[in-house]
Amino acid sequence: MFGYMNLHAIAAARGDGLKPELLALLERRHGIALSSNVVALPLEHQCAGPGPSGAGMTALPAGVLAFPARTNFDKPAKRKI
Repeated sequence: MFGYMNLHAIAAARGDGLKPELLALLERRHGIALSSNVVALPLEHQCAGPGPSGAGMTALPAGVLAFPARTNFDKPAKRKI
């Protein structure tokens, strides 16, 4: 990383050098590498699986059983002990 910064300093003195976006990226990575308290997190969100299809799903996939629909929503069913 220091090699790129040194080359940039030499080239910048002659009116050339790294693009500002690349220079900012290298400086940010260098700052993260120096600090043990900073963790670089990924910018994109990763899910554990495919998104749920919800109410648009008309048929269940093979091997999936549906629970019977509950008809009494007023009070929960009591169990005899």
